Amino acid sequence: MKKFFLFICATLMFFGCGKEGAGDELIIGPAPTGKVTWATIVKTYPFLDGFPVFDGEVENCQYKELGSMKTLTFFDYKCDKSVSTTYYAKFIPAGFTKSEGSEIYRKTVDKKNYIFSGSYGGGSFGLSFSVDSE
Repeated sequence: MKKFFLFICATLMFFGCGKEGAGDELIIGPAPTGKVTWATIVKTYPFLDGFPVFDGEVENCQYKELGSMKTLTFFDYKCDKSVSTTYYAKFIPAGFTKSEGSEIYRKTVDKKNYIFSGSYGGGSFGLSFSVDSE
C-alpha cells in the first residue's frame, strides 16, 4: 500500500510540474480500452519507444499532456510480483538511473527526459511513463 501511495504521489507530481513558458492546458487524449499489447501502445504513443518493452498486459490506459510533458499510465491487473521485478530489471541496462528508495527510473536522451515510475501491490502493477522535452 505504501508503494502504491508513492506511485500516486509521483504521478501527481508529474502532472503538477510545468516549465516556464510551457502551455498550461491539460490535454487528455484517447487511450485504448480493454487489454492491449505494448506494440499497440507504442504505435499510438511513439514517445514510449524510449522505454524498455513491457511484456505484461496493458489495461486501463490514461494519457495526459501538459505543456511539453506527455504521460501515459496503465495497469497490469492480476499479475505476479515477478512481472514488476522483471520489468524493473530492464531499466539499468537501457541506460536509466534508479532513484534511491523507490522504483523511479530516469534518463535524458536528445534533450528529452524519460521518467518511469512503477508500483506493485495487491496483485496489480501500476506503471507511469513520462517524457518531457527540455
